[in-house]
Amino acid sequence: MVAAFNRGDFSAAMDMLTEDVEFDWSRRMLDGEVLRGREEAVGFLQSMTELFDEIHIPSDELTDLGEGLVLLFGKARFKGRASGLDVEASAANLWTVRDGKVARFRFYQTKEDALEDAATS
Repeated sequence: MVAAFNRGDFSAAMDMLTEDVEFDWSRRMLDGEVLRGREEAVGFLQSMTELFDEIHIPSDELTDLGEGLVLLFGKARFKGRASGLDVEASAANLWTVRDGKVARFRFYQTKEDALEDAATS
């Protein structure tokens, strides 16, 4: 999914989501929310592509934590569509994979927070 998104193949990336996918952004500093279902997740991701000319999701570090849980950690990069400004931010995500598709995505401020939550999940 990350590779498809990074190469601009939005359709292929969205095909990698389960119908009941959950995107949990509740730990985000601004506008924390939880999106439920493929339609809400796709809408969110489409809005991101409208705000940014370029989005690069980090795949520097992918760690299989077992039982369908994957930690993705690295530097996300964005280029503003209107401003042209480049922005970079650390990203730590836990992905739950079911039947080869993303069933749950959880965003964290730090890798340590993600690993702590994974240990209690």
